[in-house]
Amino acid sequence: MAAQWLVVFDCDGVLVDSERLNVRTWTGMMRDAGVDFTEADAVETFVGKAYKDNRVTLAELTGAVPDPEWERARRAEFQRSREELEAVPGAAEAVAAVEELGCAVCVASGSPPAAIGTKLGRTGMEELFPERARFSAEQVEHGKPAPDVFLPAAAEMGFDPEHCIVVEDSRAGLEAAVAAGMRVVGYRSDMTPTGWLDEASAVIDDMADLPSVVSRLAALG
Repeated sequence: MAAQWLVVFDCDGVLVDSERLNVRTWTGMMRDAGVDFTEADAVETFVGKAYKDNRVTLAELTGAVPDPEWERARRAEFQRSREELEAVPGAAEAVAAVEELGCAVCVASGSPPAAIGTKLGRTGMEELFPERARFSAEQVEHGKPAPDVFLPAAAEMGFDPEHCIVVEDSRAGLEAAVAAGMRVVGYRSDMTPTGWLDEASAVIDDMADLPSVVSRLAALG
């Protein structure tokens, strides 16, 4: 029997515990450019948004025009942070459990396609999400909080938006999912500011709770 529901996972902060690494990197890059910038500023400015959009934001805030040398340095900095990558506790088990419920799964992320593959590979989750089930904001016009990455993900996976449940940890991601007409499970970690997930259909603090929440939301029809 074909799956009736699609569960769409964000990558950073939901599957891969990378938000704190990203925040550290963006904060360091801002400070290197001479901008007084805290990690709290980085969370509000960059978390949950597409890299291509963050690149523009960083240029606007620093007044610098990124050149090839800057780009190489940025990639090197992010590569160093990826050496520390770990999976969000219980994420792989939650994905498997959601599939056991009969749901289809995919990833829709603000990271570039290659970065999604690297992160999933380093944390042992690449087999859970084959390439056909990976979607990047680099492939659409607008990143989150626009719904652009979620809508083609649903269409290519064969689902209407009203039969999609998105798992997100950021305000931008939640707004994008709501704009796409999808239900949202907010995953709250110690990196999630108060209020970011208030509009979610449900909020969890532990990935072990995801299957039961997905089951309940799906039962609402």
